Amino acid sequence: MPFALATFNVKNLLEPRDERERATLRDKLDAIATQIRACDADVVGLQEVGPIDLVRAVVDRVKGLKGLPYGDPIIGTPDARGIRCALLARVPVVYARIVTAEALSFPVFRTCDPEPFGARIPLRRGVVHARVDVSGLGAVDVLVVHFKSSLPVGLRDASGAEVPPLTPRDRAAGMLRSLVWRGAEALHARKLVDDILARDPSGRVAVVGDLNDGPSSLVVRALRSEGEGELFDCAAGVETAARFSVLHQGSPAQIDHALVTANLYARLAHARFLNAALRDHGAFDPAEPISVDSDHAPLVVRFE
Repeated sequence: MPFALATFNVKNLLEPRDERERATLRDKLDAIATQIRACDADVVGLQEVGPIDLVRAVVDRVKGLKGLPYGDPIIGTPDARGIRCALLARVPVVYARIVTAEALSFPVFRTCDPEPFGARIPLRRGVVHARVDVSGLGAVDVLVVHFKSSLPVGLRDASGAEVPPLTPRDRAAGMLRSLVWRGAEALHARKLVDDILARDPSGRVAVVGDLNDGPSSLVVRALRSEGEGELFDCAAGVETAARFSVLHQGSPAQIDHALVTANLYARLAHARFLNAALRDHGAFDPAEPISVDSDHAPLVVRFE
């Protein structure tokens, strides 16, 4: 076969806001291309990319490094900040689509219950879904996702203005809203996997991306589910000391994932994080200038 799959949050591949960022952007494009070349993957899921022209510029640089024949990027819909998911493939793409939703549902306790949050939880970044044809393996459905960050979600009043938290309970409620949002995204992605497997119970499915939660979190466990159709964590066998994709306040964590169906997991040969040069970028700041490097490390998994 073999078949390699990667996921990489490139961090703010956006149009430059000034001349300084314009100069930095050239180096950032080169750095992303170098990382993708190091992944040497047949399919790459990207997060935090902006306009398709910038992603095409990365692809052109990858080709210039060693002639890897990635096709035209498949690019999703952006959030308010302009970041989105994308997929690169150097194997044939059978079809591709972008899955969007005006609002995400959340579980109720009884079938007669109303939606607990109405339309308050949008899917901000469209899911990129591509079915690729892998020689010697067959069709593989790849879903590229990027869930909401773990930053708290503040309460808003009827006009939409944010209500500042005044008590520890208020602050705790913001954290719980954030968890609920990611939980709704996990259930949405889980439903997409279920729909694929309903059409073909023997289908091979991979969900890759930045889930903004660790392997043992409720969010990741909800996406994986259990029993028939369960998704398996390709990075579970990576040595503990090397199993991280981000550094936050000096602490390593894995929030980037490759979760696959059992028929793919059975053929997993190797997984690794390209985190040797990863550095801590500090707290999120929307006004931060474009950085050459990302605050995430790519995850690469190989099947044989």
